[in-house]
Parts: sequence; C-alpha cells; structure tokens
Amino acid sequence: MPSTLDSSLVDTLVPVVDSLRAALYPLMGTGAYQVHLVRRRWSGARRSQGTPSIVSDTVLSPQPRVKFPDNEQALGFEAEATGRQEEGNVDLTEVSLQYTEAELTGEPISLTDEFYYKLVDAHGQQIKARYYVPRKPPIADREKNIGWTIYLKRVEIEE
Repeated sequence: MPSTLDSSLVDTLVPVVDSLRAALYPLMGTGAYQVHLVRRRWSGARRSQGTPSIVSDTVLSPQPRVKFPDNEQALGFEAEATGRQEEGNVDLTEVSLQYTEAELTGEPISLTDEFYYKLVDAHGQQIKARYYVPRKPPIADREKNIGWTIYLKRVEIEE
C-alpha cells in the first residue's frame, strides 16, 4: 500500500490510528470479517471467457468496520428461477487512508480482469465467504472516522 499522505496533522496521525486499530480490534474480537481486495484475470479475450486465475489478493489492514445497513438494502434473499440468491449492500468504514482510491476501486480494470471485495469469517463462526463490488465511489472521511468509507453491493462469484 503506497502512502500518498501529505504532512497535515490528520495525515501524520493516520499511521498511529492504523496501529491502534490493528492492535485493539482483534484483541476485542469485534470485527466479524476480514476484507480482501481481489483481482481475477480470465485467460480469454474478455471477462468470463477462458479460465479465471487470481492475480492479487490483498487483505485490508487494519481490519475495517463492516456495517450492514438497517433497512431493506441489507443482506437478504431474492427468489430466482435457479433458486434463491443473496443480495444486499454493505458499507466499510475506517479503511486506512494509506490506501489510494485506485487501489480501493481496482482501477484500471482491463477487459480480462475482474475486481471485487471478498469478506471472510475472522473468528471461526463458519460464516461463508461473500463477494461485493463497489456501488459508489469511496469517500475519504478525514473528520469522523479518519478513513475511507466504501459502499458495496452483493454479487455472486465462483472461485
């Protein structure tokens, strides 16, 4: 994660905030999910053509807060002809400001690449892996959470 921080007071505190989050959250056991940024490349000329392979899989550190909205957009089921599919949104907050917007959006994305977020169980509750893509551009919150806020939408990915 290349740092693009400048010398403002907030930017000089980012490594301290990250260190505290990295030390305290796992100790308290509050974060249910580890969050991965995954880039997958297809062997064909376009996405979904050929065989996919993982090009990069980066675990966000420190572990961000994962928030499910308290409304109809939260995780739920949608009935389809092939069975039921999960759908819904999730918001990530407190994502380190040491990440760049391009890293968090997967830019640039070629015709053969896919970029998605993978949420995996962090504490042994056997929560299945869930996959998401950005539904809005991330927002750098430099006042309240001192971190990026990322808005994600549920998608189905077969790994």
